[in-house]
Amino acid sequence: MKSIALSLLIVGLISTANPLLANNRAENQRITVVAAPDPAEQIRDLARLLRSNDLAGLIQATVPPSHYAQIRQAYELHRMQPITEKERAEFAEGLGKLSAPDAVDRLMIEIEPKLVEARPKVPAAVMMGLGALQIAVLSDDNHLTTAQRASLQQALPGVQQWASTTDFLSSLSMRQALTLIADAVRNTGIRSVDELKLMSFEQVLAKAEYMVAASKQALLIYGLDLNAIADSIQVEVLAINGSTARVRTTVTVFDAPIAAEHDLVLLDGRWYGREAVEHWSKHTARHAQG
Repeated sequence: MKSIALSLLIVGLISTANPLLANNRAENQRITVVAAPDPAEQIRDLARLLRSNDLAGLIQATVPPSHYAQIRQAYELHRMQPITEKERAEFAEGLGKLSAPDAVDRLMIEIEPKLVEARPKVPAAVMMGLGALQIAVLSDDNHLTTAQRASLQQALPGVQQWASTTDFLSSLSMRQALTLIADAVRNTGIRSVDELKLMSFEQVLAKAEYMVAASKQALLIYGLDLNAIADSIQVEVLAINGSTARVRTTVTVFDAPIAAEHDLVLLDGRWYGREAVEHWSKHTARHAQG
């Protein structure tokens, strides 16, 4: 649950104000605060992008422009590589498993024996999983605040109800989920790796939106409504200090409010998560070294 909240929050770093706008350090900091965007509104924008399956918008909103440019560059370099016959055959085989007219029937023939084998083990696995979750929430090693621990404990009954009553190995549910995914693959219109390589990075992301939408519908079959979770997000700005901020986000999962606090950093005019910024900084350093 906490990871869902975090997925809606990918927020982080922006540069300090232009020194030409101020005569001293204090004035410069004051202008930075005024000029900085509202981190709460930015997080709510992320939730709206998730709600609308806008994958391109999500990526552009969650990584700094320089890092996004590196991602595009890596894609374009890969796109320039010649396609081998082996790659062409492997892509066609993988695509055929999901896009062929009888794809779902063939997949179910392959999956059904595994579902039958796993069903007797599910009750014990669910009990073990719920016990481990309870221990993890109560553990002092999880670095949760008292408020965060309390909100997760409040959600545990709903999680237990969901895990205990959802038939994760239902053949009907599996067939419905696979049908959604297969239809999404067909709707992309991609028929070969050659067609894929003709597309720009943004075009590929636009095609991938079919998969995002289908995946959300498939999760709904198993009782997880990501759109409802995105709609429920509430954001409270706890503090803004120059180029850093701290926010609390709350999402409703299984009728329980799940709260988490996040440290943000300002970079290139947008807020990003502090840990994400540190990761990007290391990646950029490696990139610069070739």
